[in-house]
Amino acid sequence: MIKSFKKALAGALVLFVSSMAGEMPFPQVENGKVTLLKKDSPYVLEQGIVLSSTDTFMVEPGVTVLMGEYAKLMLRGPVRINGSESEPVLFRSADSSESWNGIHFVSSSKPFEVKNLTVENAFRNTVFRARGIFENVKFVNNYYGLWIDDVPEVFLSRCEFNRNRFALSVRAGKVLSAETKISNNVYGLYIEAGGDYNGDMSLIKDNLENDVRREGDELASQGKRVSRNVWQRIEAGF
Repeated sequence: MIKSFKKALAGALVLFVSSMAGEMPFPQVENGKVTLLKKDSPYVLEQGIVLSSTDTFMVEPGVTVLMGEYAKLMLRGPVRINGSESEPVLFRSADSSESWNGIHFVSSSKPFEVKNLTVENAFRNTVFRARGIFENVKFVNNYYGLWIDDVPEVFLSRCEFNRNRFALSVRAGKVLSAETKISNNVYGLYIEAGGDYNGDMSLIKDNLENDVRREGDELASQGKRVSRNVWQRIEAGF
């Protein structure tokens, strides 16, 4: 009984300290929705959250979410992140010296829509078997800026990739890009065998090691078959 009371008291103190510091704990699913409101921003997310295919995730303009070291967003349902030009949405580490696990779009039932968002300091952001649009989204200082895997179509409109280690990787999917800049990363665009990138290649420039790499060309010249173990292979290849 005493231990339970102490645990409950500790939880209440965390919520109290967060609210006193002006930071709101990340909300739970309510009536099939998670909605982040500007008036409650900034939010704090410490752990991983998985939303089901029936849960809608919506974010108002001007929202900031501060991510703990173990924070991860797995979004399986409808997604509407609706930042504006004047009030973008920001997901970043609570501690700028630490990374977090990233955002993962797996909303295969309905297209996702992400506008005017900045994602910073994540280890990996992915789109897997989903369809949608990123408009004016900035991927900054992530390990993997965006990994696109087995998707029908993903649109990148006026996006920017900057200071990532691996900016954009396309595997077994189709990317349609307009006015998207990939520069000042370690590696720019990496196209695996089966990946398709349709966009202005002249906007992929000034990356430290490579602007564009194509796995199929490299492996064909070496007489190798494509490995399906993505993460181990790409790390070993670089």
